[in-house]
Amino acid sequence: MTKVPTREARLAHAAKHAELWNAGRKDEWVASWRTIIPADVRLFDPVGTEEKTGFDTVTTHAWDLFQHLLRITMLTVQVNGDEMAWVCENRFGTGDDVIMVHSIETFAWDHEGNLLIKTYYPMPEQVSADDDPYAHILEGHRGNRS
Repeated sequence: MTKVPTREARLAHAAKHAELWNAGRKDEWVASWRTIIPADVRLFDPVGTEEKTGFDTVTTHAWDLFQHLLRITMLTVQVNGDEMAWVCENRFGTGDDVIMVHSIETFAWDHEGNLLIKTYYPMPEQVSADDDPYAHILEGHRGNRS
């Protein structure tokens, strides 16, 4: 029997992802992720950088790094088979100093419920392991990151 979350569960998570993030409702946001991550999770954020692993890394750590600086608008969500993808408008910054970039984020589950997440943002062609792939987006906001 497959452990892939149902289509309904994936769509329910996607429907509240941006709202919970933007409202600063961390506990509910993390709990929503738990409904679609029944096993292990791997993340390439963005693709072209080193793999990150573990539920806390892809949820709590991401929240702590970016929530104070990022507002998300979900533009579209597609669920096909054991996969899901969404496109977001991401606004980094505060006040009048805001940069908008789009992201494409893909989610693929295997039959054991393990999730592979890949995010695609505008980034330089080459990013080394020591580089911050978001540096060109977050220039001027570096003091706000932990």
